[in-house]
Amino acid sequence: MSKDQKARARSKFGPRGSSCLTSFLTATALVGCAAAPNLSTVRQIPDLMTAFEVDGLAVTAVAGDDVLVSEGFGVKANGDAYTPTTKCGLYSATKVLASLTYAKLSGEGVVNLETGLGEYLVDAPSDWQAIPFFRLLNHSSGITMAVNKPEFGTIASEPSSTNEDIYRLIRGAPLDFNPGEFSRYRQSGYAVGEVILARKLGLTFDALVDRYITVPAGMTNTSHPSVTDETQPSLILSAGGYQTTAEDMSRLFLGLNTGVIIDPEDWKELLLDERYLFDDYSLGSVIDSRNSILTVGHSGGGARANIRYAPDQKVGVMVCTDDTFNNWLAITLANMLIDEITSGEPPKTPLLVALAGYSTMSGEDVVEAYRAAARQGERYDLSNSEGLLNAIGYDFLAQEKVEDAIEVFSLNTELFPLSANTHDSLGEALLAADRPEDALAEFKRVLELDPKNSHAREMIERIKAILPSRQEG
Repeated sequence: MSKDQKARARSKFGPRGSSCLTSFLTATALVGCAAAPNLSTVRQIPDLMTAFEVDGLAVTAVAGDDVLVSEGFGVKANGDAYTPTTKCGLYSATKVLASLTYAKLSGEGVVNLETGLGEYLVDAPSDWQAIPFFRLLNHSSGITMAVNKPEFGTIASEPSSTNEDIYRLIRGAPLDFNPGEFSRYRQSGYAVGEVILARKLGLTFDALVDRYITVPAGMTNTSHPSVTDETQPSLILSAGGYQTTAEDMSRLFLGLNTGVIIDPEDWKELLLDERYLFDDYSLGSVIDSRNSILTVGHSGGGARANIRYAPDQKVGVMVCTDDTFNNWLAITLANMLIDEITSGEPPKTPLLVALAGYSTMSGEDVVEAYRAAARQGERYDLSNSEGLLNAIGYDFLAQEKVEDAIEVFSLNTELFPLSANTHDSLGEALLAADRPEDALAEFKRVLELDPKNSHAREMIERIKAILPSRQEG
């Protein structure tokens, strides 16, 4: 579908405004939603979609008993309109469902998170025996990765494959690191967890999600495609791949807020238990704090999906899109909604909105647009200026617009003179512009700021090697 076609479709179908789910009553007697509030963040969604170059998305926000927004905006990649019942992928944000499921299993005493794997798996390797179950869920077990092994391709292509096949693949491999030494993203731990559940309970992960989450909350459109698709193996369902809708995510948050799924305080207490928390990662959940508001949740799919929940305020937000190159809009939008709902104050507009369409602008125009936005500091969020300007500069370099890149990188060094990274980026652009002497000065500045920067040291040696020959010429 062309950009013009998408623009016409977006004009026809939206972006849609928020609407109240007035029929949102289920057998679980959840409370119906109030009239949609006047959230400034929702009003900004069309501009955000344009700036972040996202054609469509689904958004849910719930506070207490109220569904504040549960809508689709714009269109999918195939041109279909996003609606409250449009399916969208959760990818690794599926782990929120896993986190809740294991919280229920732990609370009921079905799974002891402290028990070693040897107690659950009679054929567990000797170096797995003492690894406590919880390390499977916070990526600190040290069990090797499965998806990067050649044999995994064969397993994933065979419809009859199960997690037992993954278990057999990795059980003979040495640990990647000592249990508890690091937390490194590994889907294999979730596969092992599902093997344990199947052996102990005789139940698949999707059956447990239905038991503890989707059925109690009245979620009728949340599932994993492989469960009903006989051409796909059902592998590592707890780690990713679930699909849902904005409407169903409203039911999830209402189910949490009313205690139908779990008491939010119990879930929070479990996730914040220092035994299970490794840096900011706990049992299938990333712990974050924004403006003193604690949130739990997970993103996935290269930021195509994001779920955040503030248990103390009983505020939940979900954003999902099928746009692969979404510039992290799901992350940004979820944060804006959480901030506005919990504070009652409109959030600042992301800087990218002021620089929308930068790829077709000159470097000079980008610099002027930034300065104009900075003069309106009360309106725009400038907190990520360095990272955004750096990304724009490299975008120009990729387009071979070297002088434009130099303009933007120079602005970044002006704004952030003590950042080694801004000088490093400018040095690369100057070298691309065949200005080795100027580039050398920038890389020397990098080393002044960051003496251990190996990249700058390598670039200095490279430039010094070519300068004599140029001077002789």
